[in-house]
Amino acid sequence: MTLARRESPVVAWTLLVAGVVSVLYAWQIRQPLTSSDFTILYTSARNPPERMYQPPPGARVNMNPPQFQLALAPFAALPLPVASTVFRAVSLGSMILCVWWLARSSRDRWTAGDVGALLAWAPMASMLSLNQVTWLIWPLLIFAWTSWRRDRWTAGAIPFGIAMSVKPFLGVIALWLLVTRRWRALMTAIAAASGAFAVGFLVYGAGPYRDWITALVREQWSWAPMNASVAGWLARIAMADDITGTTPTPTAVAAVALLLSIGILVAAVFRTRHCGAERSWPLLVASALLASPLGWIYYVWWIVAALRPMEILMMSPLLWVPWAYVPAHSANRFVAGTLGSVYFWGLLLLWVQQMRRGYVLPESVPPGTGSAGSGQYTRDR
Repeated sequence: MTLARRESPVVAWTLLVAGVVSVLYAWQIRQPLTSSDFTILYTSARNPPERMYQPPPGARVNMNPPQFQLALAPFAALPLPVASTVFRAVSLGSMILCVWWLARSSRDRWTAGDVGALLAWAPMASMLSLNQVTWLIWPLLIFAWTSWRRDRWTAGAIPFGIAMSVKPFLGVIALWLLVTRRWRALMTAIAAASGAFAVGFLVYGAGPYRDWITALVREQWSWAPMNASVAGWLARIAMADDITGTTPTPTAVAAVALLLSIGILVAAVFRTRHCGAERSWPLLVASALLASPLGWIYYVWWIVAALRPMEILMMSPLLWVPWAYVPAHSANRFVAGTLGSVYFWGLLLLWVQQMRRGYVLPESVPPGTGSAGSGQYTRDR
């Protein structure tokens, strides 16, 4: 029995009520069109290729690759207010479908507490506020995870490769496929990602890709409190009294962040080298978010594929700290590295909990047999 199944009905229904209240509050304080992330995406999709990565006045640069703009083309044909509403509706529909599928296919029955936990945690508030793309990519990852835990590695590699082409930090899962010698799945994922890039290249040409890489290299806002990565944590401490939104992270700080990120990735892949998708998934996704400078809190939704929300809550309650209690900026380095980095600590705590789990290949089961869902090593097929 897992910790998540021990909650009482009182706790479960209290969480559900708290979740509903949290959603209503997040909806009330959501970002307006002028500052929502969707406006950035919309502007890139609407601009001609040579201006794809010129952000709206006062906004950040779009970090998604050019092929992603093709998916947004139908929205870009609409006026911004209408496009934002339709995008949000599609996104919410995708989230509801994913949650329904996970609850339906879970070995442990979801309770009202699981629904309440999803409604109340910080990634929900961030999605409602910013109108981001997380929920639209989530079905691809759930399909991949579901296929892999059923030993359908090639079938799952196609949607995973497409998702990886949009969010390259998911490449840590491709590294895991390499280490676990699932060659066909790895090659299929690479082919799918390459195909997505090729489509974008044929439509837009090479110029937008150069601009996209430049935007990634010049990323200078990992210091934001919603960034749960190692780079974000160190940037908030190092730049506590110098945050302007355009100041580059000091080279020494970036180097330390890189070394720590590499260590996190190596440790996670080594820990899961004999495991199937079900046990490996939460640790790999958490590692990807910690290691990537773009490890924003709203991507933590993707961990839910392998863990029930109540399990995550019991492992890392810091991911439920409301935005109102997280300072947007503090000149005090201690505050910036602690309370101002609460989501980093929450994700790190979840990572540590996953590292401590029993990822051991049973001696009674020969390598190459067994169920991926059981956590045992399985051959690629």
